[in-house]
Amino acid sequence: MHPDWEAHPPEHEHEEERPHMLFVDLEELELRPEAAHETPGFFQSLTYAVSFHPSSEHPEAIPLPPHPPRATVEGQYLVSKSHAAKEVEGPSRFSFQQPAEQTARQHPHIPFKERLELTLSRMDQHLVAYLWGRKTSVRSEEFTLVGRAVIPMDDYTSQRKLTKWGVFDIAEHHRVAELHIRYAVCTTPSAVQKPRVAEAEQTKVTVTWEPPGSDHGSPLTGYKISILLNQTHETGPQWHTVCELTKTLNTAYVVTNLTGNTAYLLDVRAVNKVGAGDPTEFQITTAPCEPDPPSQPWVDERRDNCFNVAWYPCAHDGGFPVTHYRIKMRKVVGAARKVTCGVPGESKSVWIDMGTVAANDKEKESPSVYSAWVGPLEKEHCEYRFQVFAVSKAGESEGSEISGPEYA
Repeated sequence: MHPDWEAHPPEHEHEEERPHMLFVDLEELELRPEAAHETPGFFQSLTYAVSFHPSSEHPEAIPLPPHPPRATVEGQYLVSKSHAAKEVEGPSRFSFQQPAEQTARQHPHIPFKERLELTLSRMDQHLVAYLWGRKTSVRSEEFTLVGRAVIPMDDYTSQRKLTKWGVFDIAEHHRVAELHIRYAVCTTPSAVQKPRVAEAEQTKVTVTWEPPGSDHGSPLTGYKISILLNQTHETGPQWHTVCELTKTLNTAYVVTNLTGNTAYLLDVRAVNKVGAGDPTEFQITTAPCEPDPPSQPWVDERRDNCFNVAWYPCAHDGGFPVTHYRIKMRKVVGAARKVTCGVPGESKSVWIDMGTVAANDKEKESPSVYSAWVGPLEKEHCEYRFQVFAVSKAGESEGSEISGPEYA
């Protein structure tokens, strides 16, 4: 995907170290064979290529390439294909002179018509274009550095439109060619705006946001969603990618497989061809859930043909205060402590609701022991066990661990 050539150039101040992409439409090169060092017809024996090298050195201190580059090296420089020059009579199709100033002339030119792109780890100040001449024979290959042009990468008034740049001889500094290109420098998008939680449930949260203020020269392709999870005590919190790239540009996403009554840190980033943009981190919290089960109950006392059943409150209320506890009793009539033969089996057990006990509204501040008298007990041999449930606005907890047996 090429950049939007009509878009307003991005603001890159203080963004030099972020990833960038350089796009170059190499249209045409016009040679100047009348230059002092050229001989008639010399250009006709060569094929020509252009290499583009980002640099932040001062123009007078930019080092020459140690050898003629033969192919593009990602992250370092671009290299065009080699083409032979052609003779064209009349004014150039890319002449920047006014019509009245155009005169018929012969200019050897190379119609490259190439699109090149390069991924960069940072923003450089200059784009240095080197013009190479290549002469081959059966036995040898010879390269000539014809000249170079220094193009400002941070001058956005020159980007996204066809421009002409003079190519100058390295030693004598006279013009040897004119380079016709359209170029653009793009970077990752700015941060998305106004993130918020649209809906929170126990295991999923729907979030929405607004697009970033700028795509920084390259159209958005989607959004990346990440979440901070605390996996283990050894590694600490780790960012995990929930969605590498959304399928559409819809500014809403449902994060699933979450735990109820839990806060998470979410990061949403806009993505374009250069990569993921600036982070937008915000907290989401799932809806309250059912309380944890209370502790295993025990029989604290037996009196007047009743049991006093006790338990500790649940460790976590799930986000809503516990309103009450529900007690259930399991009976196995005919079971006795020391009788092993002919004892009724599990299929003879019966569960009975024994009522509820209101929760202490200051339970979190001063946890207490709860208890309830249950009865009356059976007149014949019977085994009793108990289970307790915590209840809140979010629902009822799972049952506690069943108590040990009591006989009467």
